[in-house]
Amino acid sequence: MAVQYTIEYRDSVIEVHVSGSPDRASSAQMWTDIVAATKEHGCLYILGLSNLEESHKISDAIDHQAIFLEAGVTIDHRIAWVQMNPAVVESTRLVETILLNRGMVNGRLFDDEFEARRWLAAR
Repeated sequence: MAVQYTIEYRDSVIEVHVSGSPDRASSAQMWTDIVAATKEHGCLYILGLSNLEESHKISDAIDHQAIFLEAGVTIDHRIAWVQMNPAVVESTRLVETILLNRGMVNGRLFDDEFEARRWLAAR
């Protein structure tokens, strides 16, 4: 099962709820839709609430650099991503590390929604 997600504009933040199993195609579509929502609402702040069922494949995690470029994610987007499934945190952290090391993201991975919201609010 691919990633399932909903995207809502709430309290000046693009809020994304994610579940399922990640693959490149569904991840790329999700980020394209997230960027479209940021443009539609004139909002660069993104809160991801993710409860994936399984880890990213290493190749898909590494490919997030291309996914972000294709989708139009820029350093101007401020992304707080919460991974609620402890079994998947390490593969999500790999994605974060790749994107941070390449200077492609202004974001952080959190394990707590409250902390993620606080970080976004401290803009």
